[in-house]
Amino acid sequence: MMIRKLLDNGVKPEDGDVLVTGATGGVGSIAVAILAKLGYQVVAATGKASEEGFLTGLGASRIIGREEVLAGLDRRT
Repeated sequence: MMIRKLLDNGVKPEDGDVLVTGATGGVGSIAVAILAKLGYQVVAATGKASEEGFLTGLGASRIIGREEVLAGLDRRT
């Protein structure tokens, strides 16, 4: 559904990175794989650093920690 929304709103791979949170979970990992297959640069956010190989295997172009996402939110408020 989220991927359909991106496509419906005209978000194209060349528009920049797409962040997937919860990337090692069931829905998140499927999103990483589909988005990567469609040509998007996927930034996978996870709290499980040991799963980097799993995420890059799915096609993630970059892995970031959950803390980095939360720090970005703190800077915006």
